Amino acid sequence: MRKHLKKFLIVSLVLILIGCGKKNADKDYIARVENEYLLKSDLAGLDSNFVKSYIDAWINNNLLYIEAIEQGYKANDKIERMVSEFRKSLIIKNFIQNEILHKAMKISEQEVEEFYQKHQDEFILDRPFVKIGYVKFSSRADAGSLRSKILREKNFKSAVEGLSKEQGIVEIVPERYYDQFSIPSGELWRVAWSLNKNEISFPVRVGDNYFLIFLYEKREAGSKADFELVAEDVRERAIVEKQNLLLDSLITRLKRKYYYEVKW
Repeated sequence: MRKHLKKFLIVSLVLILIGCGKKNADKDYIARVENEYLLKSDLAGLDSNFVKSYIDAWINNNLLYIEAIEQGYKANDKIERMVSEFRKSLIIKNFIQNEILHKAMKISEQEVEEFYQKHQDEFILDRPFVKIGYVKFSSRADAGSLRSKILREKNFKSAVEGLSKEQGIVEIVPERYYDQFSIPSGELWRVAWSLNKNEISFPVRVGDNYFLIFLYEKREAGSKADFELVAEDVRERAIVEKQNLLLDSLITRLKRKYYYEVKW
């Protein structure tokens, strides 16, 4: 019950701060309770999924407000403080959004990589991965010929460079990480996991095609993740850290700029 009441009070405060309605009639209104009008312009910028619940809450609040006034209820110091604090929090949120969050989002690749270097032991794989390159053929004979070339050159990338337009080649992936769910087939995973580092497979048939798989490395679950595998997670955490640093720096500067005291 308290949880629902708290939610109701928060919604009420939002409605108060955004605007409870208009006293004057307007033909472009969405909802009306007595002489209060909710206009289309009041809903501008709201998520479409939130509009109906907002309108319902607006109606309910105005009905309750009218009844409360009729029964002699009015604002008191506690209510005014609640509204004041909530208004203050919205202004602060807008300020931080513009002065801190937007600046933190402009993070450089160097900052992201430096964050990874400092925290790399915290990025652990929750499942195994293989780093492989592969070439997909429509012919087993073509796959066998390329395998011989790779063995001679002892360099998978240089051997497959420029082959994409040659006859019989369906697809080339020079280098990429895969887990069991992202690799093109379960058979490719089985073969890739059985290879040794820098080993090329024999042609592997999958459907009507043949694959040559080259293993760069494999990573067990629980091992440290390479940057490539966790780049997005690293970026998100680096942005959060930058936000915190910017906020701490701002608070320190404001404490020097404005007078404050604590009596405790």
